[in-house]
Amino acid sequence: MTMPRSPRALVAAISITAVVLLLGYEYLLTFPGHSTLWSLPRFHFYVITPTLLALAVSAVAVGWTGIRLRDMNVLMLALAILSLNGFFLIHGLSTPGFIIADQYHLAGVASQIAMTTCAMWIFLSTLSSDNPLIRYVSKHRRSIVVGWVTVIVLMNIAALLDPGISEFIPIDLEPLNIVMAVLTVFLYLWAAGRYYQQYRLVKFPLHAAIVFGSVLLAITECVMVTTMMWTLAWWLYHFILAVSALMLLYGIIAQYRSNLSITETSRQAIPYQPLGSLRIGISSSMRNLIAATETKDEYTAGHNYRVAMYGLQLATAMNLDPERLRALTRGGLIHDVGKIRVPGEILNKPGKLTAEERVVIEQHPAIGYEMCKYTGFMTEELSVIRHHHEKWDGTGYPDKLKGTEISLLARILAIADVYDALTSRRSYREPWPHERAMQVIVEGSGTHFDPECVSAFVRLCDRGEFVVLQSAEPPLSRLLGDSDLHANL
Repeated sequence: MTMPRSPRALVAAISITAVVLLLGYEYLLTFPGHSTLWSLPRFHFYVITPTLLALAVSAVAVGWTGIRLRDMNVLMLALAILSLNGFFLIHGLSTPGFIIADQYHLAGVASQIAMTTCAMWIFLSTLSSDNPLIRYVSKHRRSIVVGWVTVIVLMNIAALLDPGISEFIPIDLEPLNIVMAVLTVFLYLWAAGRYYQQYRLVKFPLHAAIVFGSVLLAITECVMVTTMMWTLAWWLYHFILAVSALMLLYGIIAQYRSNLSITETSRQAIPYQPLGSLRIGISSSMRNLIAATETKDEYTAGHNYRVAMYGLQLATAMNLDPERLRALTRGGLIHDVGKIRVPGEILNKPGKLTAEERVVIEQHPAIGYEMCKYTGFMTEELSVIRHHHEKWDGTGYPDKLKGTEISLLARILAIADVYDALTSRRSYREPWPHERAMQVIVEGSGTHFDPECVSAFVRLCDRGEFVVLQSAEPPLSRLLGDSDLHANL
């Protein structure tokens, strides 16, 4: 299975699929014998139920992967898949004649709860990473995953112990059932529209999969609430539901099947660093964005990687915890991604920029921030992307932040960024030696840079532990393609 490679192809594929499914559903409602009951409880219990359980367990594993990769899109999508299959598991377990004698009401209530909670999580995943609610989820992500899994498990146990509990949730009665169905379809279609806009910008396979899966889930909801149990149309919605869940899981796999870790490369660059099991990964899709940036800007080729490694050395020397080391390095690897929207004639101009040109190039941190805040990056990485050109005295850009208004990670990367800029070859000058670059950084303490970060950087260099990388280091897109790197999934 492959995702469409262009927005037009995606729209065409979704349109054809939707028309075929809806026409098929219409046919099932009108052909002779459409109301015949195809009662297959054994198949429903012994095939559907284990499938739902397997998908729910897979969603939990994906959720922990999202936590480890620091990817909010993956985390929220995992919670959506968990909700869909975890609550539908009640639907499967309540198949009449097995664990529960006869509880059609429970099955219907569980199905609607599954569809609506899944829609809510997918909707939440469309919000930007700087949204207060998403920031809260990001901060408490481990507790939220554990708590949501616990809720679903307890709901399954309670439903089996007391099937009549569903009588207290009358969402199958009018007009509440209509409201729930309309709300659910709206959330799915809203999410599809938002993710389609993102797909047009970055063309991530995960976004295409969510667009496709959300449309299929909207169709599933429509079929589910307008058909009778055990008819062919009722079995059709089970099929669409399974395809939808698999589509969402496939999107994550397609996004991260080439997710690459720079752990080995960082050990080679910083052999003395006690990185231990620290793994810093980016998806193949983000690597493609980095490659596009490096192709457009010759200076950026290798710069992202060196800045990330210099920032990692300084942050480690300042005893930052592994989670913030990951955030700093991930942010550093893509901190200049906004340059992809800056005209090439400005990026590669051999000489001093005009005032108008400088205004344009100074927009790249904000552009990169806008690009990345909908792609799953957490607030710590976003602060690095947006604020690595801010200055301690408030004269930087783009937000004129001052002092500790600038995040610690961005203040650290600012030193790494300037150091690499000074020690790298430019079209209008030769690279400066380490000593001269250090002098500039020390002189900028208290004006350009955080004094504490400068002091830590000086101590790191005085101890002889700072590893200077070659300015001819291969571009990051090539480093991430080396055979010594390994997949996280």
